[in-house]
Amino acid sequence: MRRLTLIVIVLAGIYSAYWFIGASATERAVAAQRDELGAAGWNVDYSDVSTAGYPSRFDTSVTDIRVQSPDRRTAWNAPFLQALSMSYKPNEVILAFPDQQTLSRDGFTLTIKSNGLLASLAVAPTPTLPLATLTAQTGPVTISGPQSALFSMTKGLAALRLSGTEPNQYDAYLDLDDFTLPDDLHHVLDPTGNFPDSFSQITIDGTVDLDQPLNRNVLTIQPRPTQITLNGMTITWGALQLRGKGEVTVDRSGVPTGRITLSAQNWRDMIGLAVNAGLLDQGLANTVQNMGALLAGGSAELSVPITFKNGLMSLGPLPLGPAPRLF
Repeated sequence: MRRLTLIVIVLAGIYSAYWFIGASATERAVAAQRDELGAAGWNVDYSDVSTAGYPSRFDTSVTDIRVQSPDRRTAWNAPFLQALSMSYKPNEVILAFPDQQTLSRDGFTLTIKSNGLLASLAVAPTPTLPLATLTAQTGPVTISGPQSALFSMTKGLAALRLSGTEPNQYDAYLDLDDFTLPDDLHHVLDPTGNFPDSFSQITIDGTVDLDQPLNRNVLTIQPRPTQITLNGMTITWGALQLRGKGEVTVDRSGVPTGRITLSAQNWRDMIGLAVNAGLLDQGLANTVQNMGALLAGGSAELSVPITFKNGLMSLGPLPLGPAPRLF
């Protein structure tokens, strides 16, 4: 019995040493990451870092976080960020975000209020910690500008997963419930109030090929897309529904080449919305409507390709102008 007790004490001591060594290593990794980002021009600061959760968890909290990009145009501030993991699986982490954080760009500050914003990620246990999976989910979210609320939703889910078929290829998924536009934009798009306050469905499913892997150096190497495949997209707003699928390649300047096929339910109403938003000139609206009627053959649903070629974009046979740059 005394021998068994001694063995238990020794094992407990070994495990305790492992936990404290792991906790110290986690905190050193946070400091090392800050120093690496600083060497790359990022300004990263925080008040304190601590780890709790003995004996079964590593629960690391970083408080009063302030991050600023190398060009000083973008900044993120949060009262804390928690990284939670089981002590026997330190490469699988849950990130817990505060109920309020801010994101600034060129002096314009967005305040993000959320309920239950969590992200779970798994990385390979190698020095660069390449991403295997990332899933973020949240309850109600409101994004506000300096004067008023801009966007909101009741629930959101985003996921990214290494596909395993091609190097640096990731499966991507996004699902937003009851996504609400700013009141001013809603009024511009729908001045007569025919459509509901929110989109009942926004779902996007696809794959993204990057020129660099997603790993612990993501902020310094800044991977860029080389190919985007849209397996499926559905956006529903009242009686309007827009679906899409297709594929584009992206050159080093961020210009896409390829085709995305859009299918629009009640497409005639979408033309009016595009005119209201300033996306379509009123002088072209009749031309687009006549072309749509010809392609749809009298149906309420219209399928038409958006083609990106030689830096230009066209909707079916109708030129739309320069293609957007993706970065």
